Amino acid sequence: GTPIDEQWPGVSSLPDYKCSFPTWRDNILHTVLPGVEGEALELIKSMLVYDPQKRISAKGALLHPYFFT
Repeated sequence: GTPIDEQWPGVSSLPDYKCSFPTWRDNILHTVLPGVEGEALELIKSMLVYDPQKRISAKGALLHPYFFT
């Protein structure tokens, strides 16, 4: 979804943030990727987190359970 200050404090004060950005719904990834589920979907979601402090690292992604199931 479109990031908001409640999810990512300070996002609206970033230099390239525009109030005119379209508002996208949150949590629709399963409809965009209908054949992906479980650990794979969870890994993809963790890589698409807006806030870089909360986004999974490359090392963390390689250690994700998806690669071990």
